[in-house]
Amino acid sequence: MTSIGEKFRKLRKEQNITLTQASKGICDPSNLSRWENDKITLEFNKVLALLNRIHVTPTEFINYAKLKQENEIPQEYIEAINKEDNTQIKTLALKQLKIYHNKRKIYDLYLAIILCNQYLLITGENLLPFQDQMHLYTYLSKITIWTSWDLSFFGNCVFMIKPDKVHAIAMNVLHNHSLADQDVNNLMVMLGILGDATISLIFRKDVIHAQKLLNEIKAIEMPHYLEFFTLVFTFLEKVIQYTKTHDKQIVLTFIETIQNLGMIKSTNIFIDIFKHVQVLTDYLA
Repeated sequence: MTSIGEKFRKLRKEQNITLTQASKGICDPSNLSRWENDKITLEFNKVLALLNRIHVTPTEFINYAKLKQENEIPQEYIEAINKEDNTQIKTLALKQLKIYHNKRKIYDLYLAIILCNQYLLITGENLLPFQDQMHLYTYLSKITIWTSWDLSFFGNCVFMIKPDKVHAIAMNVLHNHSLADQDVNNLMVMLGILGDATISLIFRKDVIHAQKLLNEIKAIEMPHYLEFFTLVFTFLEKVIQYTKTHDKQIVLTFIETIQNLGMIKSTNIFIDIFKHVQVLTDYLA
């Protein structure tokens, strides 16, 4: 997979702009070279300045950077995941982690995360070593332009890294969402991932961070065609209220309303989430 830095390098070279010319007054040329080679990340303001230097707008770059980022998961991985073969998934995950440890390429970590996430969902066991969790957090916390691939990366690890880190990365997404919301699909992915992050925090009993994240999400001006997500986040807020009051009627009344609207699939998802939260709440009682 071609990284964002590599795509930037291609655009820079197409205009015959040197590393020194592109980086002057923004960052050290060696750091720009390392970013272009997927070795480091750069701060948000520096990326914007670099894009301006090569005469490309953030929106243009996001659209350009989407090329060939989808469907690059090895078929062997896809088949194991579809079959929910936890033995094979674990074997592939450990193998992929070794590849990452040898090459230190972020895409190799991405593939490992997908496999580790699936294994976690099936067995409840987190295969991702703590050092890799920290590297993952460092990488995601410094992302400056959130493409759908980056969002997918985050979405696959919300149950694997510590809750406070999940909250911090989600806030990073929110603070940079003005770039993502220029594209409807990217905005939908972003809201879905933020929903997953909130659910992760609730399931892991970090209600304080979950509420803080929801408060920030509610501040987003939601387009009318994405009102479904307003329902999702309202439901999650009801669930948080339940964890504080133990009054399940708050949630059940909302679910009944969704059911009466004919939203059967959403109703079933909400019921499953609430059942899980009830088990956790009863356990803590």
